[in-house]
Amino acid sequence: MSPTQGKPDNANAATAAQLATRPGTAADANDVMRDQLEWLIEHAQNGGCGCEQCERYLRARALLLMELFPESQAAAIMKNASSAGR
Repeated sequence: MSPTQGKPDNANAATAAQLATRPGTAADANDVMRDQLEWLIEHAQNGGCGCEQCERYLRARALLLMELFPESQAAAIMKNASSAGR
């Protein structure tokens, strides 16, 4: 669980202290992004329901895949563009 999320009802005092954030400190951007990606993946894991969060997942997935595999993404875009013109 992210330190920015709420405390679960069944958490003990030690766990609650670990989850609390220190005043004046910002969350690490990498941790926040990782937390968001994990949540989106978990949400979309059983197939997309078409909600706004599923759309966010698809956009994030496409961007990450384009960064990791730029050649294959360019080939897929070109293939889609050529088939659309028919």
